Amino acid sequence: MLKAGFYCALGTPLDDAGRLLADSLALHIDDQIKNGAAGLLLLGTMGMLGCVRDDQYEIAVAAAVDAVGGRVPLLAGAADNSIARMQKRLDVLSKYPVFPVLTAPYYFQMNRGTAMNYFKAAAEYTKNDLYLYDHPYTARYKLTFADVAELALMPRYKGIKTGDPVLIKKLQQSNGIKEDFTPIFSNSDLFELGHAYGISRTLDGIYACFPRAAGRMQRCYDTGDSTGGDDAVKVIMDARDKMFELGIWPAFSAAMNLLGFKGRFSPDYEPFFEAPGDGDKIEAIRQILIDAGELNR
Repeated sequence: MLKAGFYCALGTPLDDAGRLLADSLALHIDDQIKNGAAGLLLLGTMGMLGCVRDDQYEIAVAAAVDAVGGRVPLLAGAADNSIARMQKRLDVLSKYPVFPVLTAPYYFQMNRGTAMNYFKAAAEYTKNDLYLYDHPYTARYKLTFADVAELALMPRYKGIKTGDPVLIKKLQQSNGIKEDFTPIFSNSDLFELGHAYGISRTLDGIYACFPRAAGRMQRCYDTGDSTGGDDAVKVIMDARDKMFELGIWPAFSAAMNLLGFKGRFSPDYEPFFEAPGDGDKIEAIRQILIDAGELNR
């Protein structure tokens, strides 16, 4: 079972040709662990699983495994739009101490039967422990409690990442879910509410550029300081909202660069803030990071 704490969905630093910048990823990973991350998710939504070149997938996994060095659990996105393509990713991950994470496919509309076929095929194929990722905004299927309860009966499935507070509450309260099945909450707008309801594991991509605030949040919650923890969440959410106003993908790349992590952290078709033309936007991101306590003045 994954331990309590915050889990960062890592950004994926790429050069202009789409190749992984392994040194930048290693620094990013060290920064998260230094600030108290309980675990890391590689190649999730903010890690651009659907955008990273196929020939960079295993390179990224190997680089992350090396950088983590067994210090915290490492999860990695493995979903794709067919069982065959998903199995190719599971083949890669089978070589490494990594937990594959699966959303439903994000291209074709699915009903319950087809979605369950997909998830069961993964569990029957791999020997790695698996985690579900309930992400209906990008996938074409919303996992229900009945779905998760059925999949949790399979030995390979060990948890789920979901932003659905009703689902995660049911999973935590159900006596029918095996004890080593771990729910992880990913609705950052409701992290304070989640903590109040006893949810002890959170995961989000925004932690990538606010590791100090995330660490402060977790230390407060761990010591019973709910007010301090809630205040830290508010700092992160306020900063995220300001980044959305500027454009979340270019703002995310700019923030990561300002924190010392080289590379593009956004899809290659997204605009990229570059001085001097975007100097005002870069300075706005710098001020957001300063206000959040991530950069010194």
